[in-house]
Amino acid sequence: MENLELAARLRYLNESAHFLATSAPSTSKHLMSQCDSLIFDHEIEKSDTQKQKSCGACGTIMLLGWEGKLEIKSQSSKKKQARKKATGASSEERVIIYTCGSCNKKTRHRLNTAPVVSRTKKGAIQHGAFSKNASAPAQSLTTASTVATPSTNASSKKRAKNRKLGGLGALLAKQKASEASSSGFGLDLMDLMKKV
Repeated sequence: MENLELAARLRYLNESAHFLATSAPSTSKHLMSQCDSLIFDHEIEKSDTQKQKSCGACGTIMLLGWEGKLEIKSQSSKKKQARKKATGASSEERVIIYTCGSCNKKTRHRLNTAPVVSRTKKGAIQHGAFSKNASAPAQSLTTASTVATPSTNASSKKRAKNRKLGGLGALLAKQKASEASSSGFGLDLMDLMKKV
């Protein structure tokens, strides 16, 4: 019962602080600091996204450009460089730095780098060996279907081409017949324009 009440109170304080962040910043700071103190008193761990949304010192809601500033930097200290040389890692550790506009406290969050995906040669060899053994019956089926498919495609393409040519040929024949019957001398306005 107590956990449900605590969760409801934390949700209320958090949502109301976010709702009042632009219209009443001082009230928002107070509500968020109350929410943070409740979380601290009950020893609840805040997630990274919750830590990024508000200042831990004064409770200001971090609205970038309004009440906060964001920087992305790569950390390169002597210890980390020595550790990289020892392990052979070449990627730099990147950090997001949030600076609070009210109290100028800086909060640092590490950027998680995506793991590098690599394939092993052993898996590729096993996959290739498996496909060679099992693909012989499948190949005969696929070749039979591919042989049948081009003939049906070719015949349908030929029929479509004949229909198109037949339609165009009929149109040209009609046009020539109308030209011959309409002009008594076989001359048209276009013929006169061509000569001039």
